[in-house]
Amino acid sequence: MSIILKNVNKIYKTGDIETYALKNISLEIKQGEFLVILGPSGSGKSTLLNVISGLDSPTSGEISYNDEIISNYDSKKLTKFRRDNLGFTFQQYNLLQNLTVRENIEIGAAIGKNPFNIDEIIQKVDIESEKDKYPYQLSGGQQQRVSIARSIAKNPNILFCDEPTGALDEATGKQVLDVLQKMNKEFKTTTVVITHNPNIALMADRVMKMNSGRIEEIVRNESKKNAFEINWG
Repeated sequence: MSIILKNVNKIYKTGDIETYALKNISLEIKQGEFLVILGPSGSGKSTLLNVISGLDSPTSGEISYNDEIISNYDSKKLTKFRRDNLGFTFQQYNLLQNLTVRENIEIGAAIGKNPFNIDEIIQKVDIESEKDKYPYQLSGGQQQRVSIARSIAKNPNILFCDEPTGALDEATGKQVLDVLQKMNKEFKTTTVVITHNPNIALMADRVMKMNSGRIEEIVRNESKKNAFEINWG
């Protein structure tokens, strides 16, 4: 269940001025891998995530998933594609404040075609003691673990994470990365992490380095580090 991009461009127009956010991106995201897309602010990595996941459409080029050309889908088909196949975790936790931890996770499971057992997911992300609390009663790291649990509960084929540790300190960030790494390993969930932190790249199977909307290089890590082994600064 790989996603393949062929010569993908994203152009924003302001009057007569064209700005290339993505330039001739060709890439295959392989089933079950942990891929880190690394680059500075403005490099195009979040735009790439939006285009790959169907949150936005490319200006040109082709994106396919399971031999289906999803870049040709209309908005209705893209919504169904995301619901059936994808999970998302962002820097902002986007939890529903009037629901408990368990209820937030149940919402994720409810939209999955083959969801995981909720109690198992709660245990995996180590929030059993918080399951009846509300988001405002949790730390930032706990809220991010709930966000990951909600995304994983639906049993997505691919989990997209956009700067998932951007608002967290080192100790908490490593705990969150450890959860992502465990989910990838135990459930074989293809995991794509967008980050500007080069040390997080050491956890990946492959690292795609971006700058100015282009792929600079793709590197395979022969030996991956776990989340608690990486440096932070």
